[in-house]
Amino acid sequence: MRLPALVAACAVLLALMGAPPTAHAREPRVVLAFMPTGGQNNPKPVLDRLDDRHQLALGLLSATQGRYSPQQMMLDISAGSRTSAAVYDPSNAPALQLVVGGDGSGFIFGWSKATRRASTALAKIEPGLLASQVPGGAAYVGVMGRSHVEAVAAADRDGNVAAVSLGDAASLADRVRSLLRRHTLVVAGLPTADKGDGALDDLLADHVPGDLLFVAQTPPKARVPQLLPAAAVGLPGGNGMMTSETTHLAGIGAAIDIPVTVLRRLRLPVPDDVRGQPIRAEGLRDAGALKTVEARLRVVSGRRTPTLGALAFTWLALVLALGFVADRRGIRAALRIGALAMLWVLSMLLVTGWLAPPRLAEVAIVTAGAFGLAALTDRFVAWPRGPLVPAAVAVCSYAVDLINGSPLIIRSLLGVNPRSGSRFYGLGNELESTLTVLLLLALGTLLHGRGRSRGAAAMFILAGTVFGVFVGAAQLGADVGGVITLGAGIAAATVVMLPGKPTRRTILVAAVVPLLAIVALAALDLLTGGNGHFTRTILRADSAGSLWDVVVRRYTLAFNVFSIGAMPLLTMVTVLAVAYAVRYRDRIYAPLNDSPSWRAAMIGGLTASVAGALSNDSGPLLLVFGVFVLACATAYIRGDPNLDRAGRMP
Repeated sequence: MRLPALVAACAVLLALMGAPPTAHAREPRVVLAFMPTGGQNNPKPVLDRLDDRHQLALGLLSATQGRYSPQQMMLDISAGSRTSAAVYDPSNAPALQLVVGGDGSGFIFGWSKATRRASTALAKIEPGLLASQVPGGAAYVGVMGRSHVEAVAAADRDGNVAAVSLGDAASLADRVRSLLRRHTLVVAGLPTADKGDGALDDLLADHVPGDLLFVAQTPPKARVPQLLPAAAVGLPGGNGMMTSETTHLAGIGAAIDIPVTVLRRLRLPVPDDVRGQPIRAEGLRDAGALKTVEARLRVVSGRRTPTLGALAFTWLALVLALGFVADRRGIRAALRIGALAMLWVLSMLLVTGWLAPPRLAEVAIVTAGAFGLAALTDRFVAWPRGPLVPAAVAVCSYAVDLINGSPLIIRSLLGVNPRSGSRFYGLGNELESTLTVLLLLALGTLLHGRGRSRGAAAMFILAGTVFGVFVGAAQLGADVGGVITLGAGIAAATVVMLPGKPTRRTILVAAVVPLLAIVALAALDLLTGGNGHFTRTILRADSAGSLWDVVVRRYTLAFNVFSIGAMPLLTMVTVLAVAYAVRYRDRIYAPLNDSPSWRAAMIGGLTASVAGALSNDSGPLLLVFGVFVLACATAYIRGDPNLDRAGRMP
């Protein structure tokens, strides 16, 4: 009985050994497909066409950082990393064209220009890194007569594409299937219109568990930053909404997240120079939500100037109207109300970020809301404590939104915009400087009437420490420069509030507080596993040269900001305003009767603005915003209702 059983077992084992491998035993494969817009035969948006295929996870991809071009997007995907176009030389990506060789391989014409340009970027960016990591290289499948910019994603470090297949639209899926037998990564440029939908359906039908099919809209010919529809089957998490640690936003990823997602699916090592993070799916797919957020992000930048103009015009009109009615007393009231209105603006921007109203309605809501709340504040909160209310409301409301993932901040007119690709959540540089000064004003007005003491100084330190967590933590504000800005402002204000004359030791400790704040942020990120931009680029930098590149890149960007548009003039006016206020401070701030807490707030705010300008890649922009808030506080002070008609204290 034992011998027949043994023979049977051996026969089964031999049969299994001779059987072809199952789908789960073979190497995984990836198809990276690009779908162009539909054209006249299929006008449906790409996102709607992807949404019709319910097995796909949905999302939007930030195409580039800053200046956009189709070539730059594809170069970024091939490298798995990107930086601002402003630090490249030249800033524009070169023209790239696929050339097919007689042996069925390909080459990207213009590749040498792209690699030379990448070497000037002050960052480790290596075009072709993705395909070079794939054994045997990547293949490209396209339709005859197209531009084939998508083939750039399949090029290796030398600009070579391992295999190229060009043909008609009907055979695209068959040609992809054929090349997948020899290559684990195939990049495909899908046909337009209904033929593109048919090709995608064929690719979906061919998909087997363990493989990855990633589809993104073909980068359009445009000049403005793009959020492009994308979809995938085979992502961790199923068919929900795409996200990654790069963005921390449901439904939004970055183009540089594609390479690490591909390499991990192919079980290949991810080079250190790849800065993207794996894309995953989570939650329920919702194409409507993606349309809503994309539509909102598309318009916010264009509404900033009209809103600012409406606020300035309304303040001027209020000064003239109340001045006409009550002369100097009316002008002082208009100064107070207008200054408080400017402090209420940040909170109103969160409101319109939530409402997402039409253009004119948004301008009206922000303006009317800010001035209405300012009038109520001035009526019910005695001078000089008025700024406490709008400043505290703004700081607290932004902290709450950061806890919730900053959904309102990114939709507000002054928030970060994922379309630009520089920052996807948390606090941008404008908010960094503005909120720091508002926090100091809130503390200064709260402590008005109290003298200098260690207890009052401790309140500045405690409030700054708590808010510093919101500003700098990777899961919240993720703003390293904001920690320096806040630390410098709080340190200066604390020195002013300490009793007695500042000692050298006190001044030295205050000077190193921003550095200590960075060390504390590093410890917080490492303990919490934040994996933010600071952790990936600074704490995990592979050499001192990489850190130096970060420093040089930040100051290069800061200089670029300084040289754009009216920024030189605004910076000059800001510096002159500070010089004027410092020189005549005794007269300008006489209504406060030398209040220590107010003085701490103003000195701390100025210090924070200067430190922010010196330590951030937006440079003078932080100085302009910070000093503007201080100027509003000064206007409120000069609106003291106790001043007599001659402008002197009674």
